[in-house]
Amino acid sequence: MRKTRKIIPGARLAFGIILGCIVGYLTSNTEVWFILGIAIGAALEYGNKKATTKQ
Repeated sequence: MRKTRKIIPGARLAFGIILGCIVGYLTSNTEVWFILGIAIGAALEYGNKKATTKQ
């Protein structure tokens, strides 16, 4: 049996937002990358919920 790590709900969303802010700052295009960070984080959260319900 495989052990799964428990991750705080919303942690993947926060990771996406932070990643978007960092990339946006480095490329001087914060507005676009902030929104993309939210979208990436939401996709990670959705993928996580879908994977856990299958098991």
